[in-house]
Amino acid sequence: MPISLDLITKLFFFSFTLWLGSYLLARNFKKRTTQLTGFGLLGYALALVIELLTDKLLTVILLLPAFFWIGAALHLLPEEIVWRKGFIRTWALTIIPIFILVLLEPWFSILVLLALFLSVGIIANLALRSLFKNTFAILALVALFFTLSTGLVILPFDLLPRTWGISFLGLDLLALGLLITAWDAFDEGERMRAHLIRSFVAAFYYAGALAVLVIIFIALDGYLSFAKLLLLTSVITFGILTQTFFAQIQSFLDKLTFSRTLALSSERNILRTTADELPRRSLFELAEVDEIEFARLTRRAISNLGNLPKLASSPLTNLPAVTAEGGENPLDRAHALKALLTKSIQRLKPQDGTNFGTTDEWRYFNALYFPYVIGIKPYARRIDKEFLDEETLQILEWFQISVPERTLYNWQNIAARLVAEDLLNKS
Repeated sequence: MPISLDLITKLFFFSFTLWLGSYLLARNFKKRTTQLTGFGLLGYALALVIELLTDKLLTVILLLPAFFWIGAALHLLPEEIVWRKGFIRTWALTIIPIFILVLLEPWFSILVLLALFLSVGIIANLALRSLFKNTFAILALVALFFTLSTGLVILPFDLLPRTWGISFLGLDLLALGLLITAWDAFDEGERMRAHLIRSFVAAFYYAGALAVLVIIFIALDGYLSFAKLLLLTSVITFGILTQTFFAQIQSFLDKLTFSRTLALSSERNILRTTADELPRRSLFELAEVDEIEFARLTRRAISNLGNLPKLASSPLTNLPAVTAEGGENPLDRAHALKALLTKSIQRLKPQDGTNFGTTDEWRYFNALYFPYVIGIKPYARRIDKEFLDEETLQILEWFQISVPERTLYNWQNIAARLVAEDLLNKS
């Protein structure tokens, strides 16, 4: 098997989509949109590596990026939209049936294209009323190109050479991945470029060094066999994944090595995660941020009260009250920000001498204090009530019986705005 332009192109897109998909998963696995976009990129990388090794394009696997992107677009919808959950549930329940139908008859892939066009409309609508208008406008345009590229690849037409169709689809997926990374950074109030470049350089330096050794071996032998191609793709995959998921791998090794000293493992994990989060910290000036954006950043910081590394990357660590208390050490700043937010939340508490109440004047304090400061998760599926005291059980029961999840979400947003006003008054 000679080394051709087609092979180089596929290796290029395989490496980049594997890295970017892994980066999105490592960056924010808990956020559904970044998670699903990452899985979509990995699905494309899987289709490419199968074709590289077998010289057979399994078109049905190229549906995976489309399926995952539809879900990612639906999760971009604001939670207050009533029909959001219904659409997401429909998407989740129809993936496997449509996948089977396409296996039986390729023309059923038109259903996937219709859903992709619907996702383009959803994103275009978000561009009209979201805080991130420019990002969503560009995202809608790229999503449209992605839809067209998907149609060229999965429909039983021969309008373009196969290599061109795969290349166009790969470019569109890379653009979608980068735009979702930018959206996630804006949504979290973080910087994107430094952390992204650091991950890219580390992954390709390591994977490239391993790949060069294999390429030298291939060049000396003068022939690219199946075994050598398998070795080349394997070392590229190993190099990219081990660097992209470096923090997670280190945490696993710490738990394995320091199984008898869990405190040491936990402390190392906090320090390592904080170091990884620091390149994301946005160095904004308070005067440059309007009240709406400041309230959004405050809401985000409150939701991360139990996560010191995340707090260390919050732009609110640049507040004068935080820098005066925490100095230059990022963990000290995170502790100072946590204390500042906790005090502001406690100011929402009615001064009637009791620890808990259910009247209207208590709702904003309850909405923030118990879920974020105390750590009660009222809507969690599994709650071990054996270790909870009677007062905590009473609070938990009140949330579950009297406060719908949507109502709590609205109270938390209003309460976060009150906390933001308190922080602004201090600054």
